[in-house]
Amino acid sequence: MNARKKRFTHNAGVTLELPVLRYLQGLAEKEDRDRSFCINQIVREHAARHGCDLPPATQPPSELTAPCIEET
Repeated sequence: MNARKKRFTHNAGVTLELPVLRYLQGLAEKEDRDRSFCINQIVREHAARHGCDLPPATQPPSELTAPCIEET
């Protein structure tokens, strides 16, 4: 039996511009994934390009603050 790991997630309501939402819906259909998955992947790829590898969602968060964000 394959036990599923607990995913540490939080529902965050966001407002998307219509062209962004349409793109996201098309991407989700093309990839056969849901919109949340696509948003998470896009943010992870963006973070990685900026030198911040985010931990997997199955790893409990160690801090309440966002990793790799420098305060100004």
